[in-house]
Amino acid sequence: MTTSRSTQRRNHKHDQQVSPMLPPKSVLRDRIIRIIAATRFPFVDQNTWDEDRKTLVNTRKEKTYSIEGPRRKLYPSIVVLNPDGAIREIGEVEMEVKPDLAMKWRLLSEKTGMGEKYKKLFIYVPAGEGENARRILEENEIEYAGLREWSIEEGALITRPVVTPDMDYDHRVS
Repeated sequence: MTTSRSTQRRNHKHDQQVSPMLPPKSVLRDRIIRIIAATRFPFVDQNTWDEDRKTLVNTRKEKTYSIEGPRRKLYPSIVVLNPDGAIREIGEVEMEVKPDLAMKWRLLSEKTGMGEKYKKLFIYVPAGEGENARRILEENEIEYAGLREWSIEEGALITRPVVTPDMDYDHRVS
């Protein structure tokens, strides 16, 4: 599909147009975060979820939970808290995959809770970027529970598992 110059949005650093039919990246990222939080933390059909847990989201306009980093506060996309306030899980939505994400992912892994075998960090990357993200995670020995690719298909957000080293239950399309 081709689009004329007049129908494309400006290419700003955080507001790059993903497709002529989608909103700017920053708006799209916020929508993806909210949808993943609502449908995967917990899954709609999950009956093992402690209903006293809190699922929080951080978007451009709403910062609900921060993690202290070495240089500044980080606001993970999704944070799940246990009833005692301890971090149980972190979900991070990325719009692109680059090697310098390793530092952020390592910090998030260190700050999150344990699953059955691995830290409860879930990374969500654009479709086609899963193997690149996996390579970064593994080369930097970052512990994680799941790596997912996201895509927009016929107006719906689809997440597909790339790898789930921790709990088989989490290895599903949504």
